[in-house]
Amino acid sequence: MSEKPPKGSLKYYGILIIAMAFWGGSWPSAKIIVGISPPMTIGFFRFLSASILFSILLFVTEPEPRRIFRKSNFKILFLVGFTGIFGYGVLFLTGMRFTTATQGAIIAGFNPATVSIVAHLYHKERLARRWQYIGFLVAFLGVVFVVGVQALLEFNLNYLIGNLIILGAMFTWGLYSSIGKEAMKKLSPLEVTAGGSIIGTVLFGMGALTEEVWTLPALVNPVFWLNILYLGTCVTFIGFLFYFTGIKELGATRAGGFINLVPVFGTIFSFLILNEIIYWTYGVGLILVVIGIIIINYPIRSETAIAEQT
Repeated sequence: MSEKPPKGSLKYYGILIIAMAFWGGSWPSAKIIVGISPPMTIGFFRFLSASILFSILLFVTEPEPRRIFRKSNFKILFLVGFTGIFGYGVLFLTGMRFTTATQGAIIAGFNPATVSIVAHLYHKERLARRWQYIGFLVAFLGVVFVVGVQALLEFNLNYLIGNLIILGAMFTWGLYSSIGKEAMKKLSPLEVTAGGSIIGTVLFGMGALTEEVWTLPALVNPVFWLNILYLGTCVTFIGFLFYFTGIKELGATRAGGFINLVPVFGTIFSFLILNEIIYWTYGVGLILVVIGIIIINYPIRSETAIAEQT
């Protein structure tokens, strides 16, 4: 039987759409900022600002806020921070130095598929119906249109390199999602996100030292700080907060479906903000990715399927 949406769900649909719009806007924002500053410095200031906000919220709302600093939680939070914050962040920012925001955003639409693939390998999770695995093929075909077909029509080595790095970032995010699920058996979503952000900030900080962050002209550039504020506050803090609120109130399956909007918003904002050209292959790729993810996340909620996933 289908999962029945709770009363008052329209409000949570709204906050999820806002979160996806923020995440979609991260692509043109990242494209702008990587032209101003090296990746480690960007990552450090982005997650430093987010970590401060997460920590304040943690100490205000959680009954045991210091729990994330216990030695017993360090290993799992380090893995969360290393994969989802540092690893993903480095690949994301490096890829954006080569490719366009539009192409990156469309490839990011493959993200739910990588989450499912890694969950299948890591947690032995299965989709409710075998035919849903067709969604992986359809979504990947969409990525092929953006990464491969467009490269054949108009070859650009930088775009190809950047797109492959972005694809690697999506698989890193999939690994992070499975590790995060394991961490949330002991800690709340806010604790996991705050702890991972703090770890990621430290790792990015060490990298920023190698870039001699204190000498960079970007530090006196208002465009740099405007994008840091957007990436740290809107994309990371508000985006994650709204997303986890949506999961709590609507369920992971229904909330996860909204991720399909990220490449749509990313493509629209890249066109409006950066005036990027949208080729027909991008449109085909975007449609295929969205269709594939819808197939994968088709809301079959039988008692058997629920038992298999718990």
